[in-house]
Amino acid sequence: MKCFDYATLSREQWAGGIGEVRDIVCWPVADDFAWRVCFTSIHQNGALGQFPDVDRSIVLLKGKGIRLTSPGFLEHELVKKMIPFHFSGDIRGHAELLDGSVQCFNILTRRSSWVSEISVVTAERRLPTSHSGVLYVLKGRWEMSGTNSVQLAFGQGAWWLPEDIREGAIKPLVADSQLLWVDLHPNE
Repeated sequence: MKCFDYATLSREQWAGGIGEVRDIVCWPVADDFAWRVCFTSIHQNGALGQFPDVDRSIVLLKGKGIRLTSPGFLEHELVKKMIPFHFSGDIRGHAELLDGSVQCFNILTRRSSWVSEISVVTAERRLPTSHSGVLYVLKGRWEMSGTNSVQLAFGQGAWWLPEDIREGAIKPLVADSQLLWVDLHPNE
């Protein structure tokens, strides 16, 4: 299990100051990922990155919302927080801010080989031993137990590959705790 803290993730600015990205993981390598999980902050209207053969999922974390468009292919207002929206990375699109900057959680999977499932978790859950995943604490404090025990708070998370976990669970330590849970499976 590899733990991370949003505050210490390296930040890459987009050209023209439109926004920035903070990668959590690009597996197996950044230049040719099978799956990628990152945070994006968007400060100005602009073009969406195009990713051929990639399925995209985006979750609004902060801000009033964003309109995603591509004539004839995509027209969606992302305004509800913590609700994933899925769309094709093949299309050229545009992002228009609805009322100020936004911060989003993004999952990109190579369509020919991977799929992702995203949910919000509020109760104890077994850590999967058969597939990859990512979790990110939205509220409260959580404890991961297993070979090693670690506590995670808001802004922290972890990611893993199947061989990383032999057993374990994650459970909330305080009431009203929430985390984003991403299951990553090979596309069969």
